[in-house]
Amino acid sequence: MNGWKRTTPRKSMLFVPANKPANFRDLPIYKPDTVMFDLEDAISFSEKDATRILLREMLKEIDYNDYGIEVCVRINGIDTPWYEQDIAAVIEGGVDMIRLPKTESADDVLKTVALLEKYEKQFNKGKTLIAAAIESAQGVLKAEEIVAASDRVQVLALGGADYLVDLHGSKIPPHRTELLYGRQHLIHVARAAKIDVFDVIYGNTADEEGFKEDVKYSFALGFSGKSCIHPNQVRLINDVIRPTADEVEYAVAMVNAFNDSVKKGLGVFLFRGTMVDKPIVEKQQEVVALAKEFNMLKGDEINE
Repeated sequence: MNGWKRTTPRKSMLFVPANKPANFRDLPIYKPDTVMFDLEDAISFSEKDATRILLREMLKEIDYNDYGIEVCVRINGIDTPWYEQDIAAVIEGGVDMIRLPKTESADDVLKTVALLEKYEKQFNKGKTLIAAAIESAQGVLKAEEIVAASDRVQVLALGGADYLVDLHGSKIPPHRTELLYGRQHLIHVARAAKIDVFDVIYGNTADEEGFKEDVKYSFALGFSGKSCIHPNQVRLINDVIRPTADEVEYAVAMVNAFNDSVKKGLGVFLFRGTMVDKPIVEKQQEVVALAKEFNMLKGDEINE
């Protein structure tokens, strides 16, 4: 691990308590895009040190990248005594990305980058990415400078529970309307920077239909991925975003028509009775990319 790069979009990030070794070897079965081992909230103070050592040694033994899974670790926050020890351990283990909790400023990122560089050099590791967890009003308002602080920041992730406490708000069902400003602001910042942005968890793991509706809402807003707290939620995300055969056929036909129009020097073109331009085609190109990821295309359907 470490230095490995994803070749497909991040759609799911599965939280796994780092003190549950029984779960470690089963993860490839569920195929999350990113697995996030948790050293922070899931671990009691008395277990912090032992769990950190366990995770470090496990990362040396199991290479999840071989299964197409990106490895992330949520470390303890900057204001805790475990922060630097966590960074050192996960870099030694060979992590792809760290999730920095409660990120509120560019200084938080720069301090973290300095430690990443220190331990990457010490353990001869490649460049480690950062997923900045935004969990406060300050973090939301400073999101643009957080992203701009380093090109290591490749993911923004909204943390709903702490953010709601900071807002002194209450949950507004069914789609957590109280989070709407924070959600939309992070989406705009991430999309402008061309990085990924993850929505909050859905806590009721028994409510599959509610989770699927929440996933539809998240992706409709513009999120690129969803944080998960149960392996089954990874499957449900894929079920929601996997295009239908009709959607794939339509997308392939439009992209091919667009490619033909480009060869003819045309801009806007007529497709099945509707005038189409490049932004509309780009949405269908996303469908084609998803179809390829889900092995719904043989590979020769698109006329280049």
